[in-house]
Amino acid sequence: MSSPHVAAADSGCSAGTDAGTDADASTSAGTDEEARPEPDPHPRGLRALLRLRRRTVLLVAAVVVVLGSESVVVTPYARRAAGQLAHADFGWLVPALVSEMASMMMFARLQRHALGAGGLRVRLGSAAATVFAGNAVGATLPGGSLVAITYRTRRMRLWGASAVQIGFAHAATGVLSAIALALLAGAGHLLTGDSSRLLFVAVQVGMICGLTGAALALVHHPGALRRPVRALFRLMRRLRRSAAQQTSADRLLDELAAMHPSSSFWWRGLGLAVANWTADFLCLLTVCQAVGARPALSTTLFAYLAGMAAVSAIPLLPAGIGTMDAAVVLTLHHGGVPTSTAAAADLLYRMITPGLVGVAGWALLVRERRRSARSRSAHASGDAARTAAAGSRTTTGTSSPASEEAGSTRRGPRERSHPPRKGQSVP
Repeated sequence: MSSPHVAAADSGCSAGTDAGTDADASTSAGTDEEARPEPDPHPRGLRALLRLRRRTVLLVAAVVVVLGSESVVVTPYARRAAGQLAHADFGWLVPALVSEMASMMMFARLQRHALGAGGLRVRLGSAAATVFAGNAVGATLPGGSLVAITYRTRRMRLWGASAVQIGFAHAATGVLSAIALALLAGAGHLLTGDSSRLLFVAVQVGMICGLTGAALALVHHPGALRRPVRALFRLMRRLRRSAAQQTSADRLLDELAAMHPSSSFWWRGLGLAVANWTADFLCLLTVCQAVGARPALSTTLFAYLAGMAAVSAIPLLPAGIGTMDAAVVLTLHHGGVPTSTAAAADLLYRMITPGLVGVAGWALLVRERRRSARSRSAHASGDAARTAAAGSRTTTGTSSPASEEAGSTRRGPRERSHPPRKGQSVP
């Protein structure tokens, strides 16, 4: 028998214990509430959408600023050329457009041909869309041809091209285009009868071919390049991924050494590059006929070459605005074409490229972006559906312990009702 004091003490201890337990529970609940992260007011999708909208606004603002600057530059001589354009023979626009489209397709074939040297096969439609979109981006955004090259590089990565394939494609395209442009300059000197300049053109072509051959010979002997590369890495500061970078450099040299473009690759590529430049030149020649200018073929050719040289001299200008126009107009005027007529021819040429070509490129770019967005949305919905289906199968296939115990209880008497066989032990 316990005394009342002992019972009171026990009840007091139990009450104190219960109170302490409640306090600990409330304290742990408060700690859990404090440790629980606050919900993010901006989910990941909303943040991505805000970043996309901010980027779009900046892109549109940059385009507006660039187009406004171009209009300010173009307006003075566009007014003088307006009278000439009013009396232009627009029947010549059809062959001009055909020539420009042929030029763009030849360049797309050249890029596709260069990527094919590394084993990558690209559809002509995809290559042409990339060329048109890259031309539109480079013609309207600050950065000019560098922005176009960056865009084409990103597209090549999406096609699955490696860094070696992309670098070789850009290098081969540049080398073949330079040789083709030098050959056009030689043709211009032949038309004028100035044979003394042919030696200079031959020297230019020989230097380009010699440097290209030396680079290929060096690449095909990676052992000579590994030593300076490793020496460079030894001089660099120690980084966390220096070993991975060294492995990546060795793999890059091995992939370069594995590429052996045949002589037919270079001849076919040179033919595509010459066709690209020639078709673009025919576009300029046709618009000169449209505005009533009748310059000599060599004059128009040298005006075109001067414009291309001006674009290459300042590649950051979108479409060589200003510099190319001045080079074309001044060269045509030097060949006997009136300034207003030369300005009209240049303006009509620029309305085709980058004008109409840029519009087509931006339309293709917007369509590609929408297609990529729909593809990502479809992949996301498909992943969510597969995840939900996997979760439902897991829930259906998993049984609770209580149901398993009940099943074993129901099976128990039925199993014990059978008498044991002879020689079989009973558990």
